Amino acid sequence: MRKFLAFFTVAIIVPAMTFLTVVSYGPVSVYAQQTQTRTELEKELADLEAQIKALGQNISVTQQQGTSLKKDITLLTQKITQSKLKIQSHLKAISQLNQNIVQKNKTISELDAKTDREKDSLSQIMRKTMYMEEYSLIDFALQSKGLSAFFEDADSFATINRALKQSFEIIRTTKSDLEIVKSELLEAKDQETEKKLAQELEKKKVEANQKEKNTLLVITKNQETEYKKVLVDRQKEASTIRARLFDLRDSGSISFGRAYDLAVLASKGTGVRPALVLAILMQESSLGIDVGACYVATDLSGNGVSIKNGTTKLRVMNPTRDIPVFVSLLSRLGRDMAKTPISCWIPMYSRGSAIGWGGAMGPSQFIPSTWQLFEKRIEGITGSSVADPWNPRDAITATALYLEDLGAVTGDEASERNAACKYYSGRSCASGPGASYGNSVMRKIIGVQTDIDKLQR
Repeated sequence: MRKFLAFFTVAIIVPAMTFLTVVSYGPVSVYAQQTQTRTELEKELADLEAQIKALGQNISVTQQQGTSLKKDITLLTQKITQSKLKIQSHLKAISQLNQNIVQKNKTISELDAKTDREKDSLSQIMRKTMYMEEYSLIDFALQSKGLSAFFEDADSFATINRALKQSFEIIRTTKSDLEIVKSELLEAKDQETEKKLAQELEKKKVEANQKEKNTLLVITKNQETEYKKVLVDRQKEASTIRARLFDLRDSGSISFGRAYDLAVLASKGTGVRPALVLAILMQESSLGIDVGACYVATDLSGNGVSIKNGTTKLRVMNPTRDIPVFVSLLSRLGRDMAKTPISCWIPMYSRGSAIGWGGAMGPSQFIPSTWQLFEKRIEGITGSSVADPWNPRDAITATALYLEDLGAVTGDEASERNAACKYYSGRSCASGPGASYGNSVMRKIIGVQTDIDKLQR
């Protein structure tokens, strides 16, 4: 038994030491190379960001120089240059993220291999533990072993048990490390997706601005009359944009210009850019026919009826969490519950049980208990005596406040996309089901911001 234990110790411990040597020293040179490359990329990114910031300041100055052909061409040139610098910045960031992803995949492979080796060792330990447990005091006596030999084997048994516990602990720790690295890998891949999306959006900006610049370049200084025609056309286009209907669910339609003015006011109170607020509301207005298609039942049971045909609808509003708040809100607003539309429940089940509720209100689709959290802040910005989720100004302000709380920062597209994902699912783009929602919102921003830029000229 002692001979077996000596051999067993070599078989189990030596491979573990060899593995530690590989992990501790093998990747050092690779890491050093990656650190050097990462440092270079970070420096290049910092230089690009400094140039982008400087151009942003120049653009602000140019925008204040009045209306002229030269000013318009200069402004467009600056915007095109800025977008091209942003594209370069995104490419550098993607390269950096790719390196990170490669390293994370390598680390995952190493941890998987470590787990496999430790499981093999564990199985050997367990086999030998079971083998030793088969021996009794009588077995040792029949083998004519002395008492001292018995205690020596008992010590061997205790050693193997300690090795067993240690092996279990290594597997648990390795599993924990593996989960952390996999989570980091998922986040890196999501960041890569965000950068690629941002790059795609900047390319569209370049194309639009270059097209407009080319049009203006055709007009020379001796053709100011032609430029005046361009200005007239712009004014007509701006009027068309302002008059275009902007659908707000359950609140009728208002003009894009009115929605934009409200978003600007909300932006002043929150710091969230108007284009993001409007893009979110555009996204929300097309989520499905069940949204805003129910009334709460007067018995306050939580069920309701379809606005379309009067049929019974289940789980229209949570009876304990939301209905008391809803009733109080309607009382203060002077609204009739039987004529106030809210979202129906979209059937979802988990293990055979129904989950979730309807009950979202107005353009921003807040449930009553969530709306209650924002009421005072909304009233502080809009001046409303009672914050009304069906009032476009209050609803747009609520959306901006929520996006602010979710971390949306003007000029930081990554934070805006992440806030959009959280607005939809309550979780970040990397960990939740809202990545496609966030991507769609960011694509809508391009069109919205283009319209806003035209209104601001």
